[in-house]
Amino acid sequence: MTSHSLNRRPDSLMPTLPTLYGFRGFTHGGAKVLTVMSPDGAAAAAAAIAPDAEVIVYGDPGLLTQYHEKCEGALQRLVDRHGIIVLEKPDWDARKYRLGDAIYR
Repeated sequence: MTSHSLNRRPDSLMPTLPTLYGFRGFTHGGAKVLTVMSPDGAAAAAAAIAPDAEVIVYGDPGLLTQYHEKCEGALQRLVDRHGIIVLEKPDWDARKYRLGDAIYR
């Protein structure tokens, strides 16, 4: 055993990131939007995503956070960076129904 392996934290003590689901849409003005939910709640989902200057974030406590694209490809980069599972509308609706009110915590 090496000395640096003694300093590693067991995986069970490492924080786990919430599962994130996204749904793509458009604003009334045609801007691209990604709405995000998590079984761990809206607050956990928002805390897990570090937005950057390429997106505008709209979110309030108890609501699903939306990310509006400011420049082409920004939402896809956000999805890739945070491992967001993008769902089509029927899958989004079914998942949202199964998760229930927990997504709004």
